[in-house]
Amino acid sequence: MRRAALVFSLATGLAWPVQAADTVPARLDAARAAYARGDFGRTAVELEAAIVELHARLGKTLAEFLPAPLAGWQGEAPETLGLASAGGGLAVTRAYARDESTLNASLILDSPAVSAAAAQFTAQAAVAQPNFRRLKIGADDALLRWDASTRAGEITVVLGARVLLQIEGDNLTSSDILVDAARGWNIAAIRKATAG
Repeated sequence: MRRAALVFSLATGLAWPVQAADTVPARLDAARAAYARGDFGRTAVELEAAIVELHARLGKTLAEFLPAPLAGWQGEAPETLGLASAGGGLAVTRAYARDESTLNASLILDSPAVSAAAAQFTAQAAVAQPNFRRLKIGADDALLRWDASTRAGEITVVLGARVLLQIEGDNLTSSDILVDAARGWNIAAIRKATAG
């Protein structure tokens, strides 16, 4: 029966989902063994490979919580990027477009950018910056920056000490588009996925 299904799959061009082997434990064991031998180059290679795999898995999970495209907008496939060169962490991004208007949603995890963004939420910092307004996205505080003269802005939400949610927009008809897009974040699922 299984062979028949495989032949059918190959003949029709359909593919069975392939489960990738979990190589993280083996990579960590190899890194530990290389470290014990004093082979620091191999240790780094194995650790980096484990991190890349972990980022890919986590990025795939977190991409499910990015906002869906607004009505009339097109969304590109989400992308995952390790942020080692920026102090660590992970970014999952998705671009959206409608005519000349663009949105870029970013979910940033475990990066120094989270604490930098959180500093913007202090009362004096928000008041001191022009074109900023506080609002709520669900139960969470958000900070909206909007420049009507350039029709561009961004909305930022910080979840605890680990997560930064941001949507940047250009050539928008109003700041309401940013707010509507930000309401598409699945914040409850993001909190659950990053609570560990």
